[in-house]
Amino acid sequence: MLKSRFIKKSIVAITSMGFCGSLLFHKPANAQVNVSPLVIFTQTKQGTATGFITLINGGNEAVKMNLYALPFTYNSNGFQVLESSPNDLSPYLIFSPSEIVLEPKQTRRVRLLARLLPSMKSGEYRAVIFSQPFKPKNTSGLTVNNRLGTVVYVSHGEIRESLIPKETNYDIKKEELYLLVKNEGNVTIRSEGRWELKQAGQLGFQGEISKITIIAEGTRNVPITIEKDQTKTLIPAGNYQLTGELVWGDPRNPTKVPFSLPVTIPSR
Repeated sequence: MLKSRFIKKSIVAITSMGFCGSLLFHKPANAQVNVSPLVIFTQTKQGTATGFITLINGGNEAVKMNLYALPFTYNSNGFQVLESSPNDLSPYLIFSPSEIVLEPKQTRRVRLLARLLPSMKSGEYRAVIFSQPFKPKNTSGLTVNNRLGTVVYVSHGEIRESLIPKETNYDIKKEELYLLVKNEGNVTIRSEGRWELKQAGQLGFQGEISKITIIAEGTRNVPITIEKDQTKTLIPAGNYQLTGELVWGDPRNPTKVPFSLPVTIPSR
């Protein structure tokens, strides 16, 4: 079986308005269903990749779940489900089973099988697998669309990793600072890091960059968040320099990319 890397950390969120940087999971009130892992990274071997997701019913009522896959991406502001995508894994992904009845306190595993043709373009194919309770018959009134999600990334062929910090931008309405990062590689990267904001060479603020997903061949606005204990007011207007580094990969030998970019905070 192909070696897979499962990340069980919750990055997750779906609302009727889409994902906003992290996936938000709604749970069926009575069934209390959970899914694990929330993220799967794996590679093809001879065109095939495998994995598993686990569904757990922690409630006291049985529930029937329907599993289906959709393409997705991360744009500059966060997660977005798509109608179609050149990186869509869905046509090549098979679930077994695709419908499950979970008895109270029961745990079930679902096997995932991805089959890609050797002739397919090297890079990443991805899908979000939703596990959703069947809607009860004769339901009236408002119905909440509850669903759980696992995002699956399958890399195929030759892999390239490359993050490029491009520029800074300041949202005047939200009064928030962002670092625009471009992923010039062909696989998604989960990066974190650190930053310092200096004015005339003097350190003004500093902080950490929380782990964030930057999709393959995409861009993402990485928030530069100043902790409340550093300032009781907004950043004063003026010209600054944002320096720091992005880090990802093996913690024992991580890839590091430094950045140093100008920042202009406008007058309010």
